Amino acid sequence: MVKQLVLLGLLSAMLPNLSGAQEREPRLVAGIRSALATAPMTLSGLDPAFDDLAPDGPEGPHMSGFFLMYALKPYLRVGVETLVASSDKDQVTTMNYQAAGPVVEFRYGRTWYVSAGVHGGGLIVNAMARQGAAPSQGASTGAFFKGDGAFLAPYVDVGRRVRGYEVGVFAKQVNVFGEKSRGGISDFSATFLGLRLAASPRG
Repeated sequence: MVKQLVLLGLLSAMLPNLSGAQEREPRLVAGIRSALATAPMTLSGLDPAFDDLAPDGPEGPHMSGFFLMYALKPYLRVGVETLVASSDKDQVTTMNYQAAGPVVEFRYGRTWYVSAGVHGGGLIVNAMARQGAAPSQGASTGAFFKGDGAFLAPYVDVGRRVRGYEVGVFAKQVNVFGEKSRGGISDFSATFLGLRLAASPRG
């Protein structure tokens, strides 16, 4: 009986520590981003053949991304993320770029949270300006630009976490640079505003 009481006492003393350790245990978080541009993309700076792209919803520049992050601490996450941006294919001037790279994020709050992070890496960009009306079939003729470089994209996110799921609103400033010998590609830079959805396998 005495041994059982001692054992129960030891277990009772250890439970708070075990619970705390479980809360601090790193976990994986996977999710997606989807957003629309909030300011013009000044592609006319690349060449007069290109028009600037206005932030007119789905017809303007928009972006999406997939991320996988690891929570080192309750307030710190690191991982990798993709970034794909494009514009409506029926516009006279169109663009797209594909990018990926590491991301670091700092967070505050549990149920309601605010986070800030930086995403960076390499990317490939291209833009096309069609000449005349779009053909009913076949290829279009026009001006074309393609380049590669790097990007740095700070962002902020505000959202809510419920049972292992996260829903948030974020703003992301994508700063593009590279190809200095061809005049640079900074005109692909843009600010995006959209939704972020994520889930943790551990809940």
